[in-house]
Amino acid sequence: MALSPYKLDTNIFIETNVQSIDYDGVILILYPEEKNVLLTRDIGSFVKEITKLDKHVYKECTLWNCEHVSGKRLILAPTGKITPYHDVRVLKEAAKKGVLRALSTGIKKPLLIIPYCVDYPDGQLVSILGAFEALYQPLHVVERGEINNFYKIGFYAEEKHTDSFKKVVSNAIALETARIVARDIAGGDPERMSPVKIVDYVKKTFAGCSNVVITVHDDEKYIKEEFPLLAAVSRASSRVERHKPCVLQIVYTPSNEARRVTETLMLVGKGVTYDTGGADIKISGKMAGMSRDKSGAAAVAGFLKACSILKPPHLKVIGTLCLCRNSIGADSYVADELLVSKSGKTVRVTNTDAEGRFAMADALFKLGEVANKHINPHIYTIATLTGHARACYGGYVAAMDNYAARATNHSNRLQFSGTRVAEGIEVSVIRPEDLSVNDGKCKGDDLIQVDMDAKARHHQLAAGFLIKVGGLEDKNVKYTHLDIAGAAGSPPEEPTAVPILTLCLLHKVTTL
Repeated sequence: MALSPYKLDTNIFIETNVQSIDYDGVILILYPEEKNVLLTRDIGSFVKEITKLDKHVYKECTLWNCEHVSGKRLILAPTGKITPYHDVRVLKEAAKKGVLRALSTGIKKPLLIIPYCVDYPDGQLVSILGAFEALYQPLHVVERGEINNFYKIGFYAEEKHTDSFKKVVSNAIALETARIVARDIAGGDPERMSPVKIVDYVKKTFAGCSNVVITVHDDEKYIKEEFPLLAAVSRASSRVERHKPCVLQIVYTPSNEARRVTETLMLVGKGVTYDTGGADIKISGKMAGMSRDKSGAAAVAGFLKACSILKPPHLKVIGTLCLCRNSIGADSYVADELLVSKSGKTVRVTNTDAEGRFAMADALFKLGEVANKHINPHIYTIATLTGHARACYGGYVAAMDNYAARATNHSNRLQFSGTRVAEGIEVSVIRPEDLSVNDGKCKGDDLIQVDMDAKARHHQLAAGFLIKVGGLEDKNVKYTHLDIAGAAGSPPEEPTAVPILTLCLLHKVTTL
């Protein structure tokens, strides 16, 4: 199920003839008039006459009978008004809406025309990925044997751009394969994607990948000793066999590693397969949708999948998926407990619904201990960690660097890369008080899980907690925390698979 349903020259085609008999309809991404984007002569004349008839075509997807295109059906998929504040996401959304409109019309073999616009040099890739988003089928739908109307899709490019366009389409297929892995894991319901089921899914996903090694740690005694904070979170769920926690490591190593690797990425993903809030139970309907609390781990798995396909020769990647379930039961961990983390720091539990930082803490510490044994290391934590990130930034990722990463302007470079591939990232700065607010308040306590009296900066202080409990406060190791709580996608929306595209672009897994 983890394999991509898309294959070039099988159901994905590069087309140079907009009247090819191989398609039963055409989708045209339509720019505003003021952009003066060139169209092929016949289609351009047709659209010009249509827009004289009805300016509404610049606002909503519309279907027209057109003699100049395949199937004589032309869907105009407008970007809408484009201001200096807009970015390439307008193309992603236009392509996505256009394909959805085509499917609803009964078109099974659409041809997507992506006119080139100088304002968006990466627009072709982003548009194709938008089309793929429209075609995505959730895992439970695939398992039932249900399919959408899609049979094949073509992407139109001018003859002279065929070679470079083929590379764009091939990259898009690889990236979408990675995003399908992330969406399947993140969007899977709590039983379909319990910790053990995620392990099974990942093993199938990477079966046959010679450049990837998978290690599973699921022994209860080992988890208690090596990941004590995660063990506390999962204490109630450990009583149920299928909900038992595990730590899954995926390592990508390129060929000729010693000679070619110039950077090592270490990613820790929050994989809470369901978050009830624990003893501090979520109320007022806030529990629904908490199966998406594994989106960070899903993104890590997806990024490794992209690496396994695109085979960047300069990267070594170590991904750790911290998989557990924050359940309620007689054995639940509770506020006031004093726990000892793998770093040796004592941590007072203050709210069991702040479980995400506990789930990742020990894995982060263990990577921090070995980071400098690797070439040019950079550690990430990726998590749907705080509602505060969503409150601050809506549907965007909050990126936070420690001092070593900030010295390289890392989050700002992430933000720029995200802008190119339609993944919005906002940069937050970790201040001294974001670390000190996590200091213990009772005698003998090193840290508190979360300061329940804090009124602001909750996503920054969560990053501060991870830095302190992970032993990174004084280490000269680059570390970036990505809070994707607002960006990961909440039901009924499909998971977004952020920030896979941004990471792939910034770290040159794919080149545009």
